[in-house]
Amino acid sequence: MMYLDWFAETMKKTFNIEVKKEDVSYEAYEFYHEEIDDLLIPAEHLEKLPNPLLIETLSYVDDERYEWIAGYVLDVKTRMKLYEVWIRNGEQIAYEFYDD
Repeated sequence: MMYLDWFAETMKKTFNIEVKKEDVSYEAYEFYHEEIDDLLIPAEHLEKLPNPLLIETLSYVDDERYEWIAGYVLDVKTRMKLYEVWIRNGEQIAYEFYDD
């Protein structure tokens, strides 16, 4: 899975955390904006994203028991990333919009 490699590489490069790929969980869901928690995608960001949207998440718990979640919104037709969010222990720590 391409995004599993991306997650492991980003965790190492950005946060200096070695990730065993077999310990990463993956989920994908289609949501309407009103179903999205503000923690995952703040309302002001949702305004710029399709409705409904496809979000895929990768999660990992490190040796110190910190939970890391990377979520990204994909264009359903092209499978290109539109938005990315990083959450650590229930707090958003980074996000990025991607241009077309």
